[in-house]
Amino acid sequence: MAGGSAYALHSVDLEISRQQVPVKGIKQKMRIVALSDLHAPCYYISTPDLVRAVNAQKPDVLILAGDMFGVPDFEETIIGFKEAKAEYAKLAVPGNWEYQLKFDPAALKKAYADAGIQYLVNDACEIHGLKIAGLDDLLLGSPNYRMAHDISSNKLPGLIISHCPGNFDRLTADARNQEIVISGHTHGGQIAPFGKALVTPPGSGRYVKGWYRKGSNSMYVMRGVGASYLPLRIGARPELLVFDLVPV
Repeated sequence: MAGGSAYALHSVDLEISRQQVPVKGIKQKMRIVALSDLHAPCYYISTPDLVRAVNAQKPDVLILAGDMFGVPDFEETIIGFKEAKAEYAKLAVPGNWEYQLKFDPAALKKAYADAGIQYLVNDACEIHGLKIAGLDDLLLGSPNYRMAHDISSNKLPGLIISHCPGNFDRLTADARNQEIVISGHTHGGQIAPFGKALVTPPGSGRYVKGWYRKGSNSMYVMRGVGASYLPLRIGARPELLVFDLVPV
């Protein structure tokens, strides 16, 4: 019982995952800090504590990759992320829960803007030679894959934020350019004894967690932070991703 309790407690201990990624064409080193699937309110980490963990990483860009909310009231969570610090930009995209909770898109976009966060829904921005695009949700939105293809054709390296990793199979690989996708959604299985996911939600495809590659494209699937449906995690620790993009 003691061992099981310790394992359960460890399963909800936030892990900082650090990845160094060589990227051709960017003008300078850039630190991306990303998280997904907070499903706030989260019982084992508060938004202020999560924001403090973000700020401790000193991000150049902060990414909130969807499913940030678990209840219809989104204002309190977004206000909390107003305190998050990022040198160049704070960006967010929708997940399926933003649609399931029937949020008014205009109200959500305004709330994010009031917190200094740009809400990307089939939209993009450029930061120091890196094109960052946010795709709409695969399950309940309308992802614009043409936009993603156009980014990969403009000779700028691209970072694509896609809540559902299943979008990766719909992106065209171009050997002349490099695209990196950041996804979430799977929770790493959420219930994954000894790291083995028992089930992943629709929209995950064959992807669960960590790195995947297809031609010149690569994707990192985050395990997310919170929990949905069942208020627990087993063997799939919550994750805060620190991506250090390094010019080559």
